[in-house]
Amino acid sequence: MTKKPYLTMKKLDNLSDIPKLTYEGYVWFSNKKEPQILDKALFDSVQFEENTFIIEALLWNAEDGGTSIMIRHTGKYHIQVFKLKELPAGHKLEEKAYLPHRLDKVKHVYFQQLWIPEPDAFCEKMEVMTMKALIFTGFNSSTEKH
Repeated sequence: MTKKPYLTMKKLDNLSDIPKLTYEGYVWFSNKKEPQILDKALFDSVQFEENTFIIEALLWNAEDGGTSIMIRHTGKYHIQVFKLKELPAGHKLEEKAYLPHRLDKVKHVYFQQLWIPEPDAFCEKMEVMTMKALIFTGFNSSTEKH
């Protein structure tokens, strides 16, 4: 049985492929104890100090329906881009707010759980909602919900 692609998630090979937009989020560099917070700042992949790499980063741009970028380094970069306006038909998004860790002045970190209907062999092949991704959608620096 071949699996159909369930969402429009793009994988990038290089940091230089990240769209040149202004982002809210954070970048955690290998030579720092705490992440660097971005507040509507341009992400520039050439601004790094020598012999430094990104351990992880979460970037959010709300323009044009929303673009979320997740970067992880595990010996090589894993870069995923989600465009919220390009999600498949039948999807559901459920907002989740989490308390931050090592992010000063940030009250909540927001994500959207992406649920996609898929046939389930254990439910007579009826479609059931399956969580496929946790997509970063920004911060809240106050006590109010964003």
